[in-house]
Amino acid sequence: MHAPSLNTQAWLFYISIMVKFMSKALSITSTYRLQVLYRFVVAFVMGFICAALLSLDLTYLLNHQLAKAEAIYLAAFISLIFYAGYVITSFCIQSLLRLTLISCGIFGCVFLLFLGMR
Repeated sequence: MHAPSLNTQAWLFYISIMVKFMSKALSITSTYRLQVLYRFVVAFVMGFICAALLSLDLTYLLNHQLAKAEAIYLAAFISLIFYAGYVITSFCIQSLLRLTLISCGIFGCVFLLFLGMR
């Protein structure tokens, strides 16, 4: 029997390092995927709900100053701008805790405004 060559030992060492790295990368990747999914849901779903409530609130508020069609158009336009800003900001905020708190705060304000007008 002969001893394994230096090339074989180096290759086995490289494989063992890659296996350790890949197992750590896999756990980080699954956690990262869940964080991205959560951020996606908060950004798009919660943003859509807030924009819809804001549109209803603005329509009600602007209906007293403008004609009905103009109030609806302006409320929808402002809500679309709000939605775009909300989504962009959601992906700019790095901390998920801060994103959650800000999103819940915005939703609470818009929802309370919605309830106050009914």
